[in-house]
Amino acid sequence: MRAWRFAEEFAKQGHQVVLLCAAPEGMLANNSADIAHHDWQRPFILACDSGQAGWLDKNRLPLLARKGATVWRMLWQGGELGGWTENAVRTVRQLAETFRPDVVWATFGMMEAVIAARRIARHLLCPWVLDIKDNWELYVPCGLRRLMVVRTSGWAALTANSRFTQEKARFWQRGEATVVYSGVDEAFFTNGLPERQDDDPFRINLIGGLYFPECLDTFLTGVNQWVAGLAPAERKRVRLCYLGGDIHLFAAAAVRLDIGIAVDALGYRPVEEMARCCRNAAVNAYIAHPGTFHHKLLELLACKRPVLAYPTESEESRYLARQLGGNLLEPCDAREVTALLDSLYRLWHSRSEPPPVFGCTHDYSWRMQTARLSNLLITLRRQNDSL
Repeated sequence: MRAWRFAEEFAKQGHQVVLLCAAPEGMLANNSADIAHHDWQRPFILACDSGQAGWLDKNRLPLLARKGATVWRMLWQGGELGGWTENAVRTVRQLAETFRPDVVWATFGMMEAVIAARRIARHLLCPWVLDIKDNWELYVPCGLRRLMVVRTSGWAALTANSRFTQEKARFWQRGEATVVYSGVDEAFFTNGLPERQDDDPFRINLIGGLYFPECLDTFLTGVNQWVAGLAPAERKRVRLCYLGGDIHLFAAAAVRLDIGIAVDALGYRPVEEMARCCRNAAVNAYIAHPGTFHHKLLELLACKRPVLAYPTESEESRYLARQLGGNLLEPCDAREVTALLDSLYRLWHSRSEPPPVFGCTHDYSWRMQTARLSNLLITLRRQNDSL
C-alpha cells in the first residue's frame, strides 16, 4: 500500500513511475513491452513472476543444512523469493532503452525488494533510496542483521515511515533517515461527526493485527466485565466489530470468553467502508505492538473518535495524538479497559462528548507526504546529474 499510493501521487504530479512488484499467484506477469504505449497519468505496474526460490529444495535437507540454505538465500538474494529478485532485475535491465529511471526507491518489508533495488541502481548508474517501513530487528534474523546491512549498503539516502523506524535506521544503517509517514486516505477525513440517531448502537471497533492472544484476551475480558454491568436493554445497543486479517484468532477468543454482546467479524474491508465504520464508532481500539509504529493511529485520529490502544503506545504516538487534538486512551489492564468503556458509554449516552479539536490533520494526507518524499528524490536526481 505504501509504495502503491506514493506511486499514484507521483503520477498525479506528472512524474513517470514504474511500480515494480510481484505478480499475484495464478496471474501472468506483466507484458513489459506495453510500457512504450503507457499513459503516464498513472503508474505502470511491472509485476514480475516470483519464479523458483532456487535450485535447492530445502525440505529434502537435514535441519542444519536447511538453516545454511536459508542464510545463503538471505545473503545472496534477500530471502526465499530470490527468483523474483532475479526476474525483476533482468526485466528492468531489458527495459533500459525504453525506461531508464532517475532514481530507485525501495521499501523494506521484503528484503528481496531491497536487493533488487540495489542491483538495478548499480546497473543503471542511478541513486537508490532505502525506505525502512518495518523494524529491522523483527524481520531480519539476529545473526544476519549486521551482514544484511552490508549487503544492502550503497543507498544515497534513507527514508522511514516513522520516528520509530528512523531510530532503528540510525542504529543499524548508521544514517539519518527522512521521516515520511504513510498517508491517510481522504476517506478518513471528515469535517464533522455523523449525526447520531436515538437507536444507534454503541459501537466498539477492534482494528488491525491482533499480534498477541494474551493481549486480545485481556482486552476482551475488560469488554466483558463492562458489559456485565449493563442492563439487558443496554447490552442490546452495544456491538463489537473486528476489522482486520486475524478473523480466526478474534472469533475463537470471542467464543471462548463468551462475549455478551453482538459481535461482527468483518475482516478486511474496502477503505471507504472501513473509514465509514470508524467514523461511526463510539471508540476505535487496537492491540498495540511495542516493536512497530501503528500507521492506523493516524487514520483513526482523522476520524475524530476516541482511540483506545491496549496495552500501551509509544511517545511518538502520544505526540501525534496531542498534535492532532485526538483522544488516545491507554489502559494497562482489563480493569482499566472496563473503566474507560464505562466512561465513554456515559458520555455517549448523555450526548455530552466534548468536540474534538484537530490541528494539521491534512499534513498527513498522501498528497502532503508525497510532496515530502518528492523533494528528497528530486534533490538526489539533481545531485546525480551534476556528477
